[in-house]
Amino acid sequence: MSKPYDTRNREEILAADHFAPFRDTPGLSAIGMRELRTLDRFFRFADGQGITVPDVTDFLSFVAADTSTRRLDDLRTAFDRLLPEDTPVREVVRTAIRQKRPRSRSCDRRDRAALRADPLMATYRDQPAFDTVGLEDLRVLARFIAFTEAHGITVPTEADYLAFVADAASSRRLRSLKAALDALLPGNPAVHVVLAGAIARKAPPRSAHRGETARPPAARRVDAADLPETWRALLQRMRLGALPLHQAAPAASVIDSMEDVLREYAHVQREAGAEVAITVEGVRRLEASRTAQAEAREDPAYKAQGNRPATRHTAVMRLRKFGEALGLEPLVLSALRHHETCLRRELGTVVPLKFGRLDKLPALAATWGLAAELLAKSEATRRRQTKLRLLIEASVVAIWTLLPLRLGDGQLLWGRDVRFDGARYRVDIETRKEEEPLRGRLHAVLTPFLDALVLRGMDPVWLPQMRERAMAEELPLFRAGNGRQLAASYPSRVWQQHFGTGAHIARSQVHSELGQLGPEGVEAALALNAQRDPRTAAAYQSAAVERALRKRGQDMIDSLLAECREA
Repeated sequence: MSKPYDTRNREEILAADHFAPFRDTPGLSAIGMRELRTLDRFFRFADGQGITVPDVTDFLSFVAADTSTRRLDDLRTAFDRLLPEDTPVREVVRTAIRQKRPRSRSCDRRDRAALRADPLMATYRDQPAFDTVGLEDLRVLARFIAFTEAHGITVPTEADYLAFVADAASSRRLRSLKAALDALLPGNPAVHVVLAGAIARKAPPRSAHRGETARPPAARRVDAADLPETWRALLQRMRLGALPLHQAAPAASVIDSMEDVLREYAHVQREAGAEVAITVEGVRRLEASRTAQAEAREDPAYKAQGNRPATRHTAVMRLRKFGEALGLEPLVLSALRHHETCLRRELGTVVPLKFGRLDKLPALAATWGLAAELLAKSEATRRRQTKLRLLIEASVVAIWTLLPLRLGDGQLLWGRDVRFDGARYRVDIETRKEEEPLRGRLHAVLTPFLDALVLRGMDPVWLPQMRERAMAEELPLFRAGNGRQLAASYPSRVWQQHFGTGAHIARSQVHSELGQLGPEGVEAALALNAQRDPRTAAAYQSAAVERALRKRGQDMIDSLLAECREA
């Protein structure tokens, strides 16, 4: 059985006592999260074994159950960044790596001075970063230069990189080569595009951690298959849009919510031994069950979970709308509407959780200032992994501040959702909320952030070529260091980290800021959020009106951001 994945953040890991002697060491911040977790596990292993000065046997015991040298490689990287070059343990862990996976080829044992004297290294020996590149990475670079010299290669292709590691089973050597070139030739597309592509092809398929542990079945809902046949058939017709012309098909998210309420409702009725049918008595049982569950919780933070006025109102509204589509008796529907109205009145007696969080959110100017600060930090950071993380976080904060998307619409692709017209970036998204389109030119203040997403840390001189490639290949805007698209939930994780709440709050923030400008601000906020409200539907009958409102919203944002631009 595999060990549970370590979900602690950097601060939690570094809080351990065994990191105390290293907290003021400059190289500690340069250690990546994977290497830091491995280093933490080794320190705990050494403490348990009473090891003070580890030798080769100790390192081999640490990875005795492993079939590869991956963890030893991580330790080597961590020690290289944490400890001075002449520290003995750095060579000890390398010896352990060689013993764990003996190689038939002879290893390059040259020191930095010998590598500097190598004629093939003449191009790199005077680079400022030559003395800071890891010695092992520098040796791999020397081997690669010798390989290209022997094969007459001047501009390496993916095939050339793969031929260089044809005798290896992993991409480790290519990643060492990339680490050296990242430091010596920062911002070179040949490294971040061609070599990165070779690494992706050489890397073994990534095993998915998700799904290894099945989610436990819902304790207070029946399975969807156990709903009455007529209910399941109606839900299926709703998803297909096969409803009478006078009935509007609900959005997919609304149907999912409706099904969840129906499953909980059916569970409550069966527990009570009652018929599974939508009745006034059944709704009373559902609300009584939710109240009992809420009161039984010990944690005060979850006392009202599932039983707040907004949640009860939504549940009754879902049951009433489903009952209408199902064709329930008019008297039952009338009673449900009356109860729904009473619950709606209760909404004014409490502060919704969303608005409680909104009150703690910084003003628009401060939010924008954070985005600019994160972007500036990314430009000043040398380590590529940190640079990418910071510029993506900056872009997420900036984009969701001015274009507050739902998470389902946030996995954007260059060329499909975001294009460049020669002067400004344009967005063209058909949102999942009632398929409402969101089209038009993006605000000019977003241009530096979008340019940074295109360049991904490379020299700005390459912007036109990189932008053309991103558009042609429809690459994701938000990509990890390995090029994979980040999860749909990533923007919320960024907002949670910096503001203490998910990215959905940005939608309320736009309404709050523009709503202060009166009715025009309200309408502009609806357009920026790609929303339609029945009471203002007449204002959105034509695309021309929609474009005008969105432009007005951007003009209003201009004035709200004036102090940011002046700063």
